[in-house]
Amino acid sequence: QQEKEDLQEKLKLREHLSQTAGKSKATPAPSKNIDLEMKQLQCKLKNSNNVITKQSATIKSLKNEVREKEERIRELQEKISRLERDLTMKRHLIEDLKSHLKASQESEKTSNETLESLERKVKALAEDCSGKKTSIDSLKQRLNVAMKEKSQYEQMYHKAKDELEKKDLKLTKLESKMIETECAMIERETAASDQLHSLAKQSAEALKIVQEKLQLTSDKVEEFKTFVK
Repeated sequence: QQEKEDLQEKLKLREHLSQTAGKSKATPAPSKNIDLEMKQLQCKLKNSNNVITKQSATIKSLKNEVREKEERIRELQEKISRLERDLTMKRHLIEDLKSHLKASQESEKTSNETLESLERKVKALAEDCSGKKTSIDSLKQRLNVAMKEKSQYEQMYHKAKDELEKKDLKLTKLESKMIETECAMIERETAASDQLHSLAKQSAEALKIVQEKLQLTSDKVEEFKTFVK
């Protein structure tokens, strides 16, 4: 850029000199030299402009590349920050996992001891279950015998129930007959009582007559005794 400015100043100076030489009507040889030098300077300026244009494009490309790289750097920095946070979290997580692992190992040790104790208990329970299985088989056999006896007793019960129903029916009939008999006896007792009352009345009247007769007889006896005396 500085070279371009220098060339432009030299070109302006040459143009000014050329104009001054034209006005003063100088000799043709120096004018040709000046024109030739101006053409050279113009070529140099043109070349410089081309170089500047290329360099500007390169600079623009480099700026874009720098911008992209800065963006990429910013993204990478953010990614690094995230990774550092993730790393910190993973370290904390690893520490937590280590503590959990230690607790799990202790718990596993306790669980193994508990498992051994449970295995011993299971073995004892298996032996107990074996004994109980034998006892259950025996109880099943006794239950089968009891079921057969129950079936027999149920048959006997139904048979006895049928007999009892028949006897209840007979008893009902006998009770009906007994009630009829009692009614007949009450009727007969009533008739007999009436007859007894009638006989008692007749006997009382007869007794009264007999007493009167006895009294007369007694009076006659007394009279006879008196007569005999």
